Amino acid sequence: MNSALYTGWIAHRRFAPTAHAFRYRIGLLYLDLDEQEAVVGLSPLAGKSRLAPFSFRETDYLKTYTQTGMRLIDAVRQQVGIALGRTPQGAIRVLTQPRSWGLSFNPVSFFYCFEADGTLAAVLCEVTNTPWRERYHYVLPAQGDGFQHVAVAKAFHVSPFLPRDLQYRMSFSAPDARLGVHMADWQGELKLFDATLNLQRTSLDRAGLHRYVRQFPWMTAKTCVAIYWQAMRLFLKRTPIFSHQAADGAFRIATAHNKEQRHEKP
Repeated sequence: MNSALYTGWIAHRRFAPTAHAFRYRIGLLYLDLDEQEAVVGLSPLAGKSRLAPFSFRETDYLKTYTQTGMRLIDAVRQQVGIALGRTPQGAIRVLTQPRSWGLSFNPVSFFYCFEADGTLAAVLCEVTNTPWRERYHYVLPAQGDGFQHVAVAKAFHVSPFLPRDLQYRMSFSAPDARLGVHMADWQGELKLFDATLNLQRTSLDRAGLHRYVRQFPWMTAKTCVAIYWQAMRLFLKRTPIFSHQAADGAFRIATAHNKEQRHEKP
């Protein structure tokens, strides 16, 4: 099975105008979209029922396409194909929080899009903001092996505590025994914020799924509570608040970025 589970840490650091940092334990599903039925069949705890402790629904993602009947794998290929001018023909695998007890929420989900020969072609990032529950997509092209370093102008209002006139600088690689993603928000030569995902892979079988449910029984609810808890802490620190703005366009495409330009690797 190509699908797996990843566990590890998510860390956020805010440098200006208010210093703030936190780190949480996290568990994520890495699902090959061609293996959905096999994963759901691993255990009675996994399924499509409304209150399953571990489940996956295609209509939770790329809703413009999937809620009109398009398969998620086709929706991802179409979005990436429009962005890149070519459509990856290999596996599509998503790194995401599975539904937990009927609750679905992901600040960001990563769709790893492979060529037919198994090389990574691109990553489609689906970002959801809070509390507006809007969505936006960034397409990160991949070239060659190893860590990829890309940059893209921010086009979507995510946090009320960060402005829109920022540049995202990101590092990522194809998922393996370890998985890392690093994203930093830069305003000119000033880094305001960064987030790092540092994960280790574990097998996805019946025992592994049960272990995940025991370790992260309320993962989605924990994420939602943590977002508002940290927002309250920032508010009490009198961090400036920026008004909500509509998204700029339907999606943005990242470009290669020189990693020597103060670019950090996870």
